[in-house]
Amino acid sequence: TLQYRSSRGSRHPSTLPAASELNRVAIDGAVVPLSLLDGRLELPVAPGAHAINLEFTTPAASGLSQGVGRVDLGIAASNVQLTLESPADRWILLTYGPGLGPAILYWSELLIFVLLAVALGRLRQSPFKVHEWLLLGLGLSTFAWPVLILFAAWAFIMAWRGATEPGDDRLRFNALQVVLAIFTVAALGSLLGSIPTGLLGQPNMQVSSPLGYGQLIWFADRSGPELPTAGVISVSLWLYKAAMLAWALWLSFALVRWVPWAWRCFSAGGFWRGRVAAAG
Repeated sequence: TLQYRSSRGSRHPSTLPAASELNRVAIDGAVVPLSLLDGRLELPVAPGAHAINLEFTTPAASGLSQGVGRVDLGIAASNVQLTLESPADRWILLTYGPGLGPAILYWSELLIFVLLAVALGRLRQSPFKVHEWLLLGLGLSTFAWPVLILFAAWAFIMAWRGATEPGDDRLRFNALQVVLAIFTVAALGSLLGSIPTGLLGQPNMQVSSPLGYGQLIWFADRSGPELPTAGVISVSLWLYKAAMLAWALWLSFALVRWVPWAWRCFSAGGFWRGRVAAAG
């Protein structure tokens, strides 16, 4: 959509992206019969303020990059807004474009997690190794950070329980066991419940934009005759599904090791204390 103001009438040439097919041209809402000639379009310019709507189709992009093709207006422009709707079967990894636009916050969050996972794995009290923290977090990072935090807290508490000598207070010991049992059900239930979400859902890449949260919109206050381009780097969503399937298989084998370890921690020094009968 082009909005212009002119002091005189003329014809203005513009160039659409290569191999474009012109679908419709409307000036102030009225359809105008125009055609492309070697990618160039002669737009009729009338005196005064007017709006031109161009609708055209470009060949579908292949590969990692999909974006808005280059349009040459033949004259400088201002207040340029570009909007891109990515197909639902694509996994967006990065965005690029002019001025203000969307950003993928997932990668900064992932970097912080990787540093934290390395630090946790090197702790003497850590129940898991570095690579286990990394694999666990990578699988949950695109849709369930809270589940990761809950499970990590549970793992450290269970490790503390296994390394701590139980006291002599029966009520306190039993209350701790009840709390740990509830915590265990919540942590493992949340972790197992997240698997279908990862396999069937869409990855949340934390797309943030000052022009509309979660939307792919770019804005440039000024542009030369050739409008700026914008787009995304993405891969097929099936790659994400395959990665989540591999992660779910790894998690199932990891839980086979972690659950017996958690039981040993839970039952260290006994798992319940009854009343001691008084000597008669």
